[in-house]
Amino acid sequence: MMVIFDMLVSLFERAYLVAFKDAMTETERRRWNSWDDYMREWCRREDFHNALPQLLHGEDPEFREYIRRIAEEERGPIPTVI
Repeated sequence: MMVIFDMLVSLFERAYLVAFKDAMTETERRRWNSWDDYMREWCRREDFHNALPQLLHGEDPEFREYIRRIAEEERGPIPTVI
């Protein structure tokens, strides 16, 4: 399962780096909202949410901040790595 989660995080990070920006056109916003919805769906899963600290190690800092924020909005605080 961790391999699938790792692949998802890589995909989400790539989408963030390529598609996300503060000022978007209506079309760009619609496309981004689709990615955001998909990330939120996965962040609601307990297993994915609990694995995020390990999965986000070494990822882009702005992406880490973004996905942590939505994970906390969807499920609450992310567990700390032990």
